Parts: sequence; structure tokens; C-alpha cells
Amino acid sequence: MENFVARQPIFNRNNEVFAYELLYRQDKVKNYYDESVDPDQATRKTIINSFVEIGIEKLTNGKKAFVNFTEKHLLDNIASLLPPDMLVVEILENIKPTPEVLDACKDLRNAGFKLALDDFIITEENFKFLDYADIVKVDFLSTELGVIENFVKYLKARRGRRHFPLRMLAEKIENDEIYKKAVEMGFHYFQGYFFSKPVIVAGRSFNPLAVNRLRILQLAMRPELDYNKLSEVIRQDVALSYRLLKLVNSAYFAFSTTISNIKQALIILGMTEIKKWVALMCLMEINPDKTAEITRMSLVRARFLELIAPFIGMPEKSETLYLVGMFSMIDIIMECPMEEMLEQIHLEEDVSKPLIEKSGSYYELLKIIMHYEKGDFETAIKQAAACGLSEENLVDTYVEAVQWNGLLGI
Repeated sequence: MENFVARQPIFNRNNEVFAYELLYRQDKVKNYYDESVDPDQATRKTIINSFVEIGIEKLTNGKKAFVNFTEKHLLDNIASLLPPDMLVVEILENIKPTPEVLDACKDLRNAGFKLALDDFIITEENFKFLDYADIVKVDFLSTELGVIENFVKYLKARRGRRHFPLRMLAEKIENDEIYKKAVEMGFHYFQGYFFSKPVIVAGRSFNPLAVNRLRILQLAMRPELDYNKLSEVIRQDVALSYRLLKLVNSAYFAFSTTISNIKQALIILGMTEIKKWVALMCLMEINPDKTAEITRMSLVRARFLELIAPFIGMPEKSETLYLVGMFSMIDIIMECPMEEMLEQIHLEEDVSKPLIEKSGSYYELLKIIMHYEKGDFETAIKQAAACGLSEENLVDTYVEAVQWNGLLGI
């Protein structure tokens, strides 16, 4: 499922991007706010899509994010769930400065958040907000220039009453003439179609099961394995716990005692086997109906690369090669770009780099089986020879990898 957010840059007086305003969008076509959408829902979806689904770093490149907050979300203190160093809370123009709202503003400031007054309506009642705001946004499209000039004079006259500077942001700047006027008035920041229209950014969300599998993969792939933490997370997953216990108690491992708990199973497996088997079971469980065959192909690739390691003088790299094969189609399984997926799992560079860049000695080895599984045997044999693998070893190893896959029964 795709999620959408529009972002519009905010510039400083040096024409540098200072921040981005993040705006609710329903899809990739309608680049405007649909008035029929409930404002609370719009705020909620913008926050979730920006900070969870797409990722705030991807959206803002480390710059601050301006997000509109309704009165409900302001009073519910939703901002406290988000990082104050990344977020600027925009108070919508239809919010009244009631004692409850002003208290919420005070609490946000005390918590380290910056506040911006969106489309500020220049009335005496709204001036109550000015004691709490860091930025006041003035709409140059709907406000007369004379009114803006008088407001700027008022702000300059009351500067000594504040302990922190109040910055002025000119929004809805449509042309060069208005921009120059805003600069002359002393505005600090600028936003509008003259600079850039909002650009829609899309991101893909995963179902809760997939998210939990990614969390388990992240823990399993760490150089220093935390058995307590990994076992605790797996224990919360009934299907994965069952598969793991079934595996370690199977004839494949032939342990002398029955394994009855997750931590015991992990310790007996050991770090190397955990990385293999947890990766396999996680990928199989994400979407079994859709990805079963792709996962089996990944497993054959993994076993093939592991088995050829001694033949090409790289026995110490068998585990790394196994993981290269195992994760070689994770982008297809998760329907997400390879680089983005591997970044979330935090794989070691030896595994991730060849898959992302599609180059290097490990990727050349992967290409052997990629050609072979497509039935392009001639190219596979040539590729194998270039990597130091004989035709006989190529054929025997591939057959063994396929047979091994069939014996697993998972």
C-alpha cells in the first residue's frame, strides 16, 4: 500500500532551504488538499506517513518539518510522540487562543518544540499566540500589503517583550515583485509557488506481520547477537516460534535432547545458523502465498553459494555467501527497493554492497546461479569458469542445493 505526503520547501534570505512543510495528500494525482477530508484525519495521516511509513529523514534531509496541527491534536499533545529537533508544530489559523490552547502551546515550548502560526489572521485576539510562537506565517495572497506592513511594525515594536526571537515567514509568494516586497519588510523566511510548488512523495507501508519480521531480521543480523532480546521478540510471534522449535527438533539437526523453549533453541543453533534459519523463516512467513516460490529460489541460491565457497578458495566466506543468496530477492518479496530493504535490516557491508551495487566478486558468483536457474546453461558455465568453478562442480552443487531445499520440508 502506498502512502503520500506533499512537501514544499521554505527558504531563508540566502535562498537556502531552511525547512519543508509537509502536507496531506490522498494520492499521487491530486496535488491539493481536499476540503471534504476531516482535518484531524489529515493531520494524523500526515504524521504517520511522514514519520513512520516514508521516513522523516527521507522527506526533509535533516531539515525541520512543518506540520499542521488541529486543535484536537494540539490538546491531545500528539507532538510529544515526535522528535522536537525535527518538528515545527504549525497552529492552524482557525484555532482560537483559549486558555487550554495557550497552555498546550506553553507545554510544547517547554518540551523543546518550535511553534509556527499558520496563515496568521491579524486580529487583536490572535495576538495572544505571539507570546508562544517562534515563527509567524503571513499569507501574502489574501492579506493586503498595508495590513502586513502595519503588522510588521507592531512586531518590531514588541520585540523587547520576548525572551526568544520571533521570525516572520512570508507564504503564498507568487512572483518576484511580492518576494522583493517581503524582503524589504524584513521577513526571514519565504514559501510559495514563486519558489516551488508542493511535490508529492510516495512511500510504501508494510503490514504489521512484515514489520515484525523486519524487526526480527534486524536483531538476527547484528554482529553481536543478543539472545535474550531476540528470543523475547520471537516468543511474541506464534507462527515463527512454532517453525523454529519444529526445525531444531527435526531429524535435520538430530539433537539428543528435545528443545522446549526459544532461547534454548537459539543458543544451540549458534550465531551462524540463526542468521540462516531466522532469515529463511521470516521471509517465508511475510506473504507465504505470494512469495513461497521466490523464497525457495532464494534458499537454493543461498545453499549453492555456501557450497561452492570451498571450491573457489573461499571456505571462510561461506556464511557471507549464504546471506548474499538468501537476500538476493528480498526486494521482490517485500515489493520495496533493494537498498531501502537492506538498510532497514542493517546487514554487513559484505552482504549488502554486492546486492545494491550489483558488482564485485560476490555478485559475480551470484550471477552463476542466476543464469543457471533461467536455463542459460552456456552462460552459467562460462561465468563459473571465470570465477574458478568447474562445470562438474557447478552441476553437482546446484543439484545438491535443490535436493537440500526439498529435504527441509518448511
